[in-house]
Amino acid sequence: MLNSIARQHNEIRQLLEEKGQEHRFEGIQVEVLNGVGEFLTPFKHASEDLEGDRYPTINSVLLWSHRLRRHCEPRCGDPLYMQHIRRRAGELLDEKMIISPIHKIATFLSPRFKTLKVYFHEKPFKNALKRCRMFLEWEDTPDLIEPDEIQRYMQSHFNLEECSENVLGFWGAHSHDFPLLSMLARAVLCVPATSASSERAFSSAGRVLEARRNRLNPGTVDSILFLHSASKQP
Repeated sequence: MLNSIARQHNEIRQLLEEKGQEHRFEGIQVEVLNGVGEFLTPFKHASEDLEGDRYPTINSVLLWSHRLRRHCEPRCGDPLYMQHIRRRAGELLDEKMIISPIHKIATFLSPRFKTLKVYFHEKPFKNALKRCRMFLEWEDTPDLIEPDEIQRYMQSHFNLEECSENVLGFWGAHSHDFPLLSMLARAVLCVPATSASSERAFSSAGRVLEARRNRLNPGTVDSILFLHSASKQP
């Protein structure tokens, strides 16, 4: 909406002047509108991505969390209003977007991000690496250890195009190579990142079960909702 107002600023001002309501536009600065709209654009993209119901979404929560937190970091040259917006947005991210172990597991189960490079530049990760290097002389050498399923998954090279969005399809195709991980993937990746898809389903059900159709068989309602959902597919 902010971007739309900024793009049509002159037209809106002209309409208000014709109606003698130009006072409604007082205090609105196009530069501020453009700045706030540009800042909020990544949040819009994250919301659209995480609210999808045609593909797994929980594996993207950790990635978007780090991307948005980086976006909220203070930048040199920011005007005062933008400094406040970035700081407040960062506080809300910390409060609302809480990362749990299941988000990390879901990201690990995405072949494109299995090494979790998103943590590489974090201080706790670097400290953990230092602690590991302290005991290198006592580590077992790789040739003495039979690689388990996780190690084989980490060491494998996949065609990243085949697992760009259809992560569940990837695990279905590799279920014989990684039987335990594929079971874990089915259990984890089916969890939606947000409740948006469920809310859309309830909303559709409310339009089906209206006053004139309040005695529909549950199976009939289920079939109608299924057809409604399938009709949206490209």
